[in-house]
Amino acid sequence: MTQTPRGFTIMEIMIATAILSMGLLGILALFPVAIDSGRKVMERSTAVTIAKSVAEQIRAGIRNQKRYVTSRDMPYTYFIFHHDGVKDPIPRDSSLERPSGDYYILLPRFRPAQAFSGPKDPESRMKAVTKSADFKEFVFPEDDDSPNGGGDPGQADNDGDDHPDGSKILVKKVYTLGNLLPGPDEVGEMVLEDQKYDTYKQYSFAFSIRVSMYDTNLSLNPGQFQPGNDLYHVRVMVFRSFHYNAEKVIQEGKGQEPVYEIDFEVTR
Repeated sequence: MTQTPRGFTIMEIMIATAILSMGLLGILALFPVAIDSGRKVMERSTAVTIAKSVAEQIRAGIRNQKRYVTSRDMPYTYFIFHHDGVKDPIPRDSSLERPSGDYYILLPRFRPAQAFSGPKDPESRMKAVTKSADFKEFVFPEDDDSPNGGGDPGQADNDGDDHPDGSKILVKKVYTLGNLLPGPDEVGEMVLEDQKYDTYKQYSFAFSIRVSMYDTNLSLNPGQFQPGNDLYHVRVMVFRSFHYNAEKVIQEGKGQEPVYEIDFEVTR
């Protein structure tokens, strides 16, 4: 006797459909996570590349474009910063270089023979040195009314204390990127459409410079630290879609967070 094949009941079909739907929903839920993760990876990769290029140009500037200026019978040092983000034209004649130019990077320094008692390790040094009125951490691009103190670090503002809660530097101004790429209205054989809207243009950066706590100690007294003004600590901060809002800073007590930061030491 031939047996008629048994089919699926409505209940079985509904259960199978529900299980399949739950599986598909789980898979679909992964797409936003994957897209967001991919975006963050690309954002970080671009920011790392920018930070490294800035660090290299800072090293190159100190190595090859260092200048000396005398103010109040004291010699001070600055260097010329070459990068896509620099907008002010760099003079061909060094005598025409001005502290107000965004290419002008003044190096902070302590007065000769200035010593600090007690500190032996870098952490203790930091606590002692930062209490000094001569401690300066400069942030570039410069945003003060008297840029770079007119070329005198003693007259320049300590940008490191600009943050409301003192924990991080408050960046108010940045170097914008993509200045060498064509604008939306530019035309010509050498202008590519995708260059006009390159995501690279969404990024910007700033950097700070202060005397390193690992600087040369000129003091012969083991209980003192006398900075040699030879080693500097630099922090590069990369932003995306930077916007400074003074009211928001006052309300929230903090500025915009960088998407990437890099710290390094560089010798004068």
